[in-house]
Amino acid sequence: MTISSTARIVTKIGLPAVACLVILACSGEPSFDDTTAATTRASTTTTPATTTSATTTPDSAPVTGDSIEPSTTLTVPEMLTVDVVITDMENPRGVGVDAEGALLIAEAGYGEDADHPILRTGRLTRFQDLDGDGHFLDPREAERWLDNLYSFNSVNKYETGRDEVSGATDVLVHEDGRVFLSLDGGIDQSGGTFILFELDEDGTVLREINQNSNMTGIGFAPDQRSVYATQSTHNSLIEIGLDYGDVRHIVTFEDLHSGQQAVPAGLGVDLTTGDVLVALFSGVAKAEGEACRFVPEAMCDGRYLPLIPTDAKVVRVDPATGSVTDEVTGLTAAVDVAADSAGNVFVVEMAADHAQLFHLGADLFVADLPALHGGYIRFSGRVTMYPADGGDPRVLAEGLDQPTNVTVAPDGALYVSTGQGTPGRPIPGPEGRTEVVGEVLRIEGYK
Repeated sequence: MTISSTARIVTKIGLPAVACLVILACSGEPSFDDTTAATTRASTTTTPATTTSATTTPDSAPVTGDSIEPSTTLTVPEMLTVDVVITDMENPRGVGVDAEGALLIAEAGYGEDADHPILRTGRLTRFQDLDGDGHFLDPREAERWLDNLYSFNSVNKYETGRDEVSGATDVLVHEDGRVFLSLDGGIDQSGGTFILFELDEDGTVLREINQNSNMTGIGFAPDQRSVYATQSTHNSLIEIGLDYGDVRHIVTFEDLHSGQQAVPAGLGVDLTTGDVLVALFSGVAKAEGEACRFVPEAMCDGRYLPLIPTDAKVVRVDPATGSVTDEVTGLTAAVDVAADSAGNVFVVEMAADHAQLFHLGADLFVADLPALHGGYIRFSGRVTMYPADGGDPRVLAEGLDQPTNVTVAPDGALYVSTGQGTPGRPIPGPEGRTEVVGEVLRIEGYK
């Protein structure tokens, strides 16, 4: 799920401020080890689990030009398995699991922002493991349900300088077999295109429920008669009734500690309490006041910062009253959250910091682009488990390339979408130059 606080960003920044963010160089390359020491859930300090391997670069490594190297390679705690079950995808986002164990996966596409529908690249696909090998790599295992969906990139559409692709966003599978897909078609002169699709169990579109804002995360209410949705453009949480499509506003989130907008991203429903867990990604803030503690003194000049490390968090919302309490704090770029039937909470952080924004008008499809991060540090994302019993948090996987979504399957496995950004674009990898590749991972053995 690519996060867009576009309506606020365009109003708040304006073109002159964005234009000065040509290539942003940080003073040092952050890793989660030195940026999230304050991460807490119920006053419990995060302690990463023992990992099988780790490759790091020095904390003082320069973050300039295409010499930047990500700080970690993919690492996992012992006893876990992390498998790539699908690869070569075009910005995979939400994953739903149906009664047959098939995966319904949204892809945001290439981000080309095409006017003609036939050129749009967003899609929804059902993947079924026909050969029983635990993967979905055989082309025969993919059945396209929706195609030619809206797809755009905020780097130019909203002039953010960040390689962020939006389109098909999140997926839910109802207990009766129906499938729901949220779509962000972006904002234009005539307004915006934001749709909640309802499909039957064979992929036929039953209904399109139009909304007035994007739905970066969706989740069923416990009775599955309504859907909760986060709206990053409005910094709000809403409830959509599935009988008549009626909308109820639950809460508008306040700005974060540093003054950043909350920018609600993914959500999860805690079935043990009925509460809604919301990942507040964090948004643009000026380098002044509290925000200055995250930047060198020379940068504390009122410029706009696309991200402030450790300012993101996960909050718990009572959907009946709209009351909000902190669940996990001290996060960076918290992009999605999920909870299992026991109340364990799983949080995805997309990246450890921002780096190397693109200049306005950058063409991300040319072959000779330098290997730049393009907004957020590549291969610095992670997935962390916060046990329901209040035990120490466990980092289940880190060194991920911009993960965006997490889903808890009925069998307890986690499905995580990675590889946000323009497919095939050159980026710095753990072992040198590589490219953006969309993949879905399955994490098992964490209990």
